[in-house]
Amino acid sequence: MLNERSYPMSIDENGDYHIQVSKTDQSIFKMKGTTYSNQTEKITWRTKDTYYWSDGMRTDVYPIVNPSSYTKDGVGYSMVGFLPEMKGKMVVIYGHYYDKVDSIRVYVE
Repeated sequence: MLNERSYPMSIDENGDYHIQVSKTDQSIFKMKGTTYSNQTEKITWRTKDTYYWSDGMRTDVYPIVNPSSYTKDGVGYSMVGFLPEMKGKMVVIYGHYYDKVDSIRVYVE
């Protein structure tokens, strides 16, 4: 996970991410997946759990990570958005490439 907007972030000894999100706005990060293929390839992204967003009138599924990306020169990127309401949650993000799966854990603080 890349932190191009310089939010407070650390990675602990287990490789888990700890991020401090904005109190009022969505906090944006970027996922990077590497396939090492010269071909354009698809990487799919998902979270372990389903998250919801509400404006007080309606509630809808909130996709934390964009569900797919395509690679160029073996690298693909997807955007990740954490909401202030997610503080205290642990989010697992999976990247799928053919039969390969990798994941990260993000503690939202």
